Amino acid sequence: MDNVLETAGTAGYELLVYATLLFLIAPLAIVVLISFQSKAYAAWPPGDFTLQWYTTMPEYTAYLGIEAALFDSLALAIATAVCSTIIGGLAAFAIVRYDFPYSTTLETVLISPLIYPWLVIGLAILLFIGELNSALGLSVQMSFTTVLLGHILFTLPYPIRTIGASLQNFPHTVEEASKNLGATELDTFVNVTLPIIRPGIISGAIFAFVLSFNQYIISLFLTGSDTKTMPLLLFEMFYNNAPAKLAAIATLLMGGILALVMITEKVASISEFA
Repeated sequence: MDNVLETAGTAGYELLVYATLLFLIAPLAIVVLISFQSKAYAAWPPGDFTLQWYTTMPEYTAYLGIEAALFDSLALAIATAVCSTIIGGLAAFAIVRYDFPYSTTLETVLISPLIYPWLVIGLAILLFIGELNSALGLSVQMSFTTVLLGHILFTLPYPIRTIGASLQNFPHTVEEASKNLGATELDTFVNVTLPIIRPGIISGAIFAFVLSFNQYIISLFLTGSDTKTMPLLLFEMFYNNAPAKLAAIATLLMGGILALVMITEKVASISEFA
């Protein structure tokens, strides 16, 4: 009887895992399928397959502003990854390496954006900027800087977690051996500590980059007229462009993100910190 229950439990767990994967992958697969169909609008069965939405892409990317939006998204994602990783790394070192009052409270506050909806985060920052303008008589306009601050805020927990995990599993005897051999604190940090925790740093940076690049809600609240990211542009294009055209653009973006994650997994074993 116990064996039957164990087998049933294992089968049920595997079924749940595969059902979850199907639920996550199916919408993406449909987008890819639509991008290769000959009809401009989604239809079932899809009919003939074609590459026309890819081959004609250079003709409409310019007037739709895709190149500018892609540049803004990449610049924002790179800046977010760099700033979030630096701040998160410093916070992780403080939390893991140093014993001070309220360190647990500090960690809880810093990773709290994980539990709040993005809508709440974007609205809270927008209201804070408005109150700041009123209280101090400032004139803070929505711009690249404001959306960057918003993206740093909601991506900060990821470098803290990945770099913190690297530091918690860190072999401290290696640092002690380096210092005993005459290396300075800086030499030890650069030549010993950084190479060991590098997978955690790279993983945190990639998490921040991908989340920032794909972020729509916070960008909607905090982006000014001088900045337009790919998610914002795609949402605008949704109402007056063929779904197959949007699906082709989305497929290329998904392919780029997937390639980046696979390369990172190969180099830094990102799954160890997920």
